[in-house]
This record gives sequence, C-alpha cells and structure tokens, in this order.
Amino acid sequence: MLKSISRYAIPEDRRFWSVNCAIVFYTLGVQFVDAHAFPSQRLLQTNAALLTSAIVGLLLVLRTNSAYERWWEARKLLGVLVNDIRNLSIKCKEFAQLDETESAVVGALLVEFVSGLTVHLRSNATKEKQSEGLHRTPINVAQLIYRQIHKLNQSGRLSDIEMLMLDNHAKGLMDAYGGCERIKKSPLVGSYKLMLWTGTVTYFLILPWLLVPIIDNLTILPVTVAAYFVTALEFFAEEVEEPFGRNANDLPLDDICESVAASVSFVLRECDLVSECRPSSITLPPIKNAS
Repeated sequence: MLKSISRYAIPEDRRFWSVNCAIVFYTLGVQFVDAHAFPSQRLLQTNAALLTSAIVGLLLVLRTNSAYERWWEARKLLGVLVNDIRNLSIKCKEFAQLDETESAVVGALLVEFVSGLTVHLRSNATKEKQSEGLHRTPINVAQLIYRQIHKLNQSGRLSDIEMLMLDNHAKGLMDAYGGCERIKKSPLVGSYKLMLWTGTVTYFLILPWLLVPIIDNLTILPVTVAAYFVTALEFFAEEVEEPFGRNANDLPLDDICESVAASVSFVLRECDLVSECRPSSITLPPIKNAS
C-alpha cells in the first residue's frame, strides 16, 4: 500500500529530489551563516514573504489548471474514440451480417487502430519512423477500415444510409487521432514555465533569510515542507501535461486498449482479441500504393 501511495505522492522525475536537496542544503547554509545583518525585519514589515508566496501560489494554480486541462481533454478524446469503435463493431456486425472471417478482419482493424495510436502517442520523434516501419500507422489502419466499409457497400450489404452512419463513427477515429496528436505536439509555452521557475527559485532564495532571525534552527522544517509541496506540484504538472506516457499519473492507455479489445471481441464473438491488443495471427488486407 505504501508503494502505491508513493507513486502518487512523489513525482517520478529525479530532478524533484535534486531540487529539494539543493533547497535543504541552502537553508542549512543560511542557518549556519545566520547573517542577522540581512534586512529581514524590514522585509517582514512589508510582508515580503506573503507577497512572494501569493505570487508563487498564483503561478502554481495557473500551471496546474493548464496541465490538467490537457490531461482531461485527452481523456475525453479517448472516451469518444472507444464509443466510436464500439458503435462501428456493433453496426458493422448487424447491418452487414458479417461472417466469421469478416468479423475477424474488422475486429483486428479496430483493435489495431487503438494499439497503433498508443504506440504513436508514446513514441519519441526519433523513434517514430522505426515504429512505423514495424507496425501500421493509425492512418493506414483507418484507410483499411474505410476500405472494408466501401466493399460492403459496393457488394450491396450496406445501404447508402447505413454507410453514412458508419462513416460518422469512422470519421471519429481520425478526429480522436488528430486531437491527441495536437496535444502531444503542442507543449506549453516555454516562457510560462520559465516565469514559474524564476519565481520559485527567487522565493526559496529569500525565504530562509526571512525565517532564520525569527525561528533560527527550526527554519529547515517549514522550508522543507514548503519545498516539497511547491516542487511536487510543478513536477506533477509536467507529468500531467504529457498524458500519454507510462507514469502513474498518465492516462491508462494499455487498459483502454484491453477494454476496446474486450468490447469488440464480445460484439463480434468470432475471435478472442483480449489476450493480444495487436493480433498478428490474423492476415489483414495489404495497402496498395502506400509508402
């Protein structure tokens, strides 16, 4: 249980410990020097500590809100994606009366789209070309899904109205893909982060000098507590603003893949797609004229 709590109470970024250790040693140095010549009384009379605390607190609130908005937007996009895939599997099965082979192909394509999207969102720019060489990209899979729908329409098993209904859900796949990619490739403005770190560093440079003349050797306690909460919020915000990784606070993409595989397998009832989110045992139709 303690291990589970520590995953959410302590940021996984190693810089968190470096920053906190630096603040603690700096505070200890201030206590050792104990320079009472520092004009702390004048600063206290002007509420300097309160003013800097308010500024840092405001910046942290804005930082946390902007990071969580990105996380929540990504979660809504993935929720809509899951619903579109479920609707596609249900309507394809019922409208076209798919046989066993067709159900396996459609199910494999739907599951592969989600797993391919997961690989794409988690890949770095340097590794993206390698992953695309090993697996189909979400765009390729979406193209194959449209191809299957078009074949069913051309063979008369889907009416034009039914094809339009399926097209609405197929379009939702690419909408989710584009929305998630926009979040991944649009980081927060660097100047905003710089201002927050500048305010935080300035705050912890001044705070020990204000407290040492008042509480002397006990200064290390409130400074350490303040450093933990301020820096933890910043590093947690950095994790949350990139919601597609593997940290404890990132979106559970693997669980979403398994949920999609279970739903598609249940609807089509022709193949078990839960055990492997990227089924390799099913032969998918090739993509013509694709680079």
